[in-house]
Amino acid sequence: MAKLVKIINMKRIMRLKTGLRIVGGDDEIRIGGVDNSIIKDPLTGLPYIPGSSLKGVLRSSLEIAKGKTKVCDCGECIICRIFGKANNKETEKLRSFTRIIVRDSFLTERSKEILNEVLPFGVEIKKENSIDRVKGVAASPRTFDRVPAGAEFEVNIVLKIFEGDDEKEILDALELAFKLVEHNYIGSSGSRGYGQVEFKKAEFDYFDVKGEVERILG
Repeated sequence: MAKLVKIINMKRIMRLKTGLRIVGGDDEIRIGGVDNSIIKDPLTGLPYIPGSSLKGVLRSSLEIAKGKTKVCDCGECIICRIFGKANNKETEKLRSFTRIIVRDSFLTERSKEILNEVLPFGVEIKKENSIDRVKGVAASPRTFDRVPAGAEFEVNIVLKIFEGDDEKEILDALELAFKLVEHNYIGSSGSRGYGQVEFKKAEFDYFDVKGEVERILG
């Protein structure tokens, strides 16, 4: 088994350039309420971005760029080495250590302050209609909530570097994934303009696992 030698903590700010919708689950339907409300922190009532959503779009952006039509299961490429390989009986003997942990992303304190002043629970309400092209009238009106443009979230990612890993290759691939996401979108309704984001420059904090293990455990 490969030895863990370093942990890299990456922090960066994600700013919404357009409104964002990541749908949660409604326990009940309220008259006059929104359709499929966005996911929110049950303790604060404020929206957040699940780590699974961000991890998924980072991975899929790289796979699409490589021309893959499904989640990669080769267990050998840089995508599998970072994110882990998909389950496949033909490659189940290939071990692929997942090197990335993507934490849930929460609003920055500044964004919380601004949103609390102007919007209830940090969301805006948007009404949409589909058009009946024969009759020329609006049909199927829907009401959505979304996080407004300008809101910022704190992105926290942990990278595990094992013995024999090319650290630069891993960081370069992850940075490419972030750039690709900026040209795509996060969440739902991206083709209608939702979910465009930009990432500010990353900050790194390093933990020398190998050195600490040798110092403490010998």
